[in-house]
Amino acid sequence: MRIIVAALSLLTFPQTAIAECATPQDTFLSCTFSNGRKAVDVCVEGDMFTYRFGRVGKAPDLALSVPVIDAEYTPWPGIGRAIWETVTFHNDKTSYVVAGVIDRKFSDDEKDEIQAEISGLIDVNEGGETLATLECDPGSVSFGYGGSIYEAKTAAGQCYNLEEQRWESCQ
Repeated sequence: MRIIVAALSLLTFPQTAIAECATPQDTFLSCTFSNGRKAVDVCVEGDMFTYRFGRVGKAPDLALSVPVIDAEYTPWPGIGRAIWETVTFHNDKTSYVVAGVIDRKFSDDEKDEIQAEISGLIDVNEGGETLATLECDPGSVSFGYGGSIYEAKTAAGQCYNLEEQRWESCQ
């Protein structure tokens, strides 16, 4: 089910964000901000998970990497209308919480298609305080729900413990 939704989201929504990830399957979230002037790409690259943010067409203003096995990734718990996932990157005392969301809108008529709106954001935090929230430009979001990072963590032998809300060894 995750793969089907991820494939549909990649095919259904416009792909206007810059694509620094090697393939769409390696993308957690990619989008633009400030009317296309800035962009973020969050990707799986081998055994690393990367965050790149900056001006479109320029070298990133900020690039962070963490081993996939250490990535602070929260998968969707499987309930609610909105499908969401987050990943957090740290740079000294500042954290960058990247979120992708697929908001499903159901009709009362079962014959109608489910309408979905995809969005993304970055919360910039320091010392428990939110410094900024950046929302992706509408129509620029590529969100690989349930794909890249989930598969990379399970391939590394990790399982998500929903009750504890943390990743742990599958053994």
